[in-house]
Amino acid sequence: MAKRERVVYYEDPLNDDFAGTKIKRRELPKNYKFHSRNPFFRALSFFLYYVIALPLIFIFLKLFMRVKVVGKKNIKKLRKTGYFVYGNHTQIIDALTAQIFASRLKRTFIVADQDATSIRGIRWLLKALGILPVPLNPSESIKFKEAINYHIKKKRVISIFPEAHIWPYCTHIRPFEDSSFVYPSELGVPVVAMVMTYRKRRFLKSRPPLPVIHLSRPFLPDMNVSIPDRKKALRDRVYEYFLDIASSENNVEWISYQRKAVE
Repeated sequence: MAKRERVVYYEDPLNDDFAGTKIKRRELPKNYKFHSRNPFFRALSFFLYYVIALPLIFIFLKLFMRVKVVGKKNIKKLRKTGYFVYGNHTQIIDALTAQIFASRLKRTFIVADQDATSIRGIRWLLKALGILPVPLNPSESIKFKEAINYHIKKKRVISIFPEAHIWPYCTHIRPFEDSSFVYPSELGVPVVAMVMTYRKRRFLKSRPPLPVIHLSRPFLPDMNVSIPDRKKALRDRVYEYFLDIASSENNVEWISYQRKAVE
């Protein structure tokens, strides 16, 4: 392990958030469309995504963040199907890494907290770039699920971060529920686990370590068992892969997360 630069104390591994964005959540409008059928919006979305966003994101991740990818061959056989990518959550850029490195240029939609769509003036832009805000009530849940189903049928990619909250440079895996695994369980489509670890710099060692993205082989839900059993099995396989990759001695610790002692 590298020398510890900072210690962060947490209380609740499920709900503590250290992203530091401090965005005030605004509710989605009642008529919010998780999937737009407007041809003009869809054309604009395609242009923004493929012509502007992806090239800029690729340059940023490869040249400035110097992201390394392991396991790209594991997703080669997923060209003809939609699938889900589940990742650990240790950077604000996690959603970008899924779009660039885990999709093979398939259109990728990111399931994100509604904080992401609460920034005034850019909700439409985030929607165009593929943000799917997590539903907070039954009516939103129905429309959200319809959008998920539509994109999977179109052989697209849905990325989900089951840890939910960003813990920058965290090198251990936090617990998470199996609720978000209901979608691939119902649709019978593959799941890919994506883990970000960190490697030492050769130079400028006083700066944070560099990201490494690890992609698993696809996990398929067992359609011969009940949906609750499918969810649990998928969650467990993804979690085990997370643990196996994150526990590597090559995963460099920059920020140490320690639980507060109970008084």
